[in-house]
Amino acid sequence: MSSRPWRVRSIAAGATIVAVGLLAACGSNGNHASNSSGPSGTVTVLSVNGNFVANFNPFSPSAQVGTFGEIYEPLLFLNTAKAGSVQPWLATTYSWSDGGKSITFQLRHGVKWSDGKPFTSADVAYLFQLEKSNSALNQYGLPLAGTSTSGPYSVTIDFTKPAYQDLYLFGGRTYMIPEHIWKNIKNPANNLNSKPVGTGAYQVQSVSPQVLTLTANPHYYLPGLPRVKTYRILNYTGTASQTAVENGTLGWAGAFISNITKVYLAKDPKYALVDIPLSVTYLIPNMVKGPQTALPVRQAISLAIDRGYISQAVYNGYAPAVDPEGLILPNFRNIASPAALSDKFGGANAAAARKVLQQAGYKMGGNGFFTTPSGQPLTINVKLVTGYTDYISILQIMQSELKSAGIKLTYTQEAYPVWAADQNDGNFQFLISNAGYTPSPYSYFYNLLASAVTRPLGQGTGVFGNYGRYHNSAVDALLANIAGTTDLSAQKPAFYQLENLMKTQLPDIPLMEGQDEIEFNGHMVSGWPTKANPYAAPPIWLQPDGAWVADRLRAAS
Repeated sequence: MSSRPWRVRSIAAGATIVAVGLLAACGSNGNHASNSSGPSGTVTVLSVNGNFVANFNPFSPSAQVGTFGEIYEPLLFLNTAKAGSVQPWLATTYSWSDGGKSITFQLRHGVKWSDGKPFTSADVAYLFQLEKSNSALNQYGLPLAGTSTSGPYSVTIDFTKPAYQDLYLFGGRTYMIPEHIWKNIKNPANNLNSKPVGTGAYQVQSVSPQVLTLTANPHYYLPGLPRVKTYRILNYTGTASQTAVENGTLGWAGAFISNITKVYLAKDPKYALVDIPLSVTYLIPNMVKGPQTALPVRQAISLAIDRGYISQAVYNGYAPAVDPEGLILPNFRNIASPAALSDKFGGANAAAARKVLQQAGYKMGGNGFFTTPSGQPLTINVKLVTGYTDYISILQIMQSELKSAGIKLTYTQEAYPVWAADQNDGNFQFLISNAGYTPSPYSYFYNLLASAVTRPLGQGTGVFGNYGRYHNSAVDALLANIAGTTDLSAQKPAFYQLENLMKTQLPDIPLMEGQDEIEFNGHMVSGWPTKANPYAAPPIWLQPDGAWVADRLRAAS
């Protein structure tokens, strides 16, 4: 990624513990250390996704960074970088009942909204009732049945079916809102919410097209947090972001820098690179309309790509090819079929790609490109965000590889807000993007394949996954089977079938491990997560992990 903040806000799910008591938020990173002098200093952070707009609506796919976690908080923190790690946030404990169809949260005492009103169980119940009554707000297609409260600190959420595997969706990726404000908002899906009131460690200080400034909430409820007084998130375009990282302008970034160990790490011993595998880079096809809806086209494209060459040419080998099942390994090793563990993509095979198309009735034209069985030129287009130079390089290599297979590839660069709207509305043939960012293989497949999270073409409100709008009732049934039990041995057969479907049907075409390198400037900041201490995933754009990190970093003195 040539700086890929907010490229994907993938859904995720975590541990499937039937009942658990959660300890106070702490860790080896010193999360509970005192900060008697209060938050201090300013940290600059990278953004490259277009001009800032004061949109802090947690129901909006286009909400600004800072909305999810820094301002509005979830009930739990499930660490994307460390499967099975569940920590309290607004809730202190939870327990399942009724075979996974009901969950009760005990809430933290003494929490206030940033306007001084108390946060209570009524706020939690209001949010989930709001999502139940308005499908556009039920971002993850949760099977909500109802809610109830028992005093100000206990709330129960009921589901229409077992929801063990949805814990992170409603516990870790649904953000609490104040009832006393949102009950007066007539159109909650589209309201910009430019002056947000949350429970989080940060508040909005100012918004301009180029700079978003967050300042510490002086009444935050966790002792010693946050530690940084001010975050200035700076908007860059094109290669300016890389220059800013290399020159030490930024304290926290996620820019793609070719040959990064030589041009960044070697320049200064205080520069640090954190590379925790979190995702897979995919070509995501529109499965509703276009030539790519035909399986032979997707098969031919996949056969024509040399993933190993692309990894070396673009990423110096830092982003190796994944298996044909698209699994994030080693995180998902416990559900990987034996075939998946030994499965590998071969190099480019243009002859095999042409054969697949010919057998499906595609005809080679005089210009060296195929036509479809109906006589239309076989041309595909891939949309990407302007300035994502690594993706541009990938697509330029693929243009040559697909040309050898008789497929014409073009690509279109768009400013991030335009690209995001096209992604959510389904206005594309292919996207090149990342998926993953979850410790749970269930949520990984759910995000890629579940019908429940889709909307009709042209309707992007509430779309937070399955952007290609893939529909398969058999897949939905397999996901439901997995979600209905915590027994891994009972889940495995369903996972194996999903893996085989990914390989044979290519609802998404896997390319390589996501290039998830994040840069920290030790002259400006300290306390970031590392591979040895992955207390959260390090990208600021990956929420709520980015907020968990933002709360715990320190500005260098």
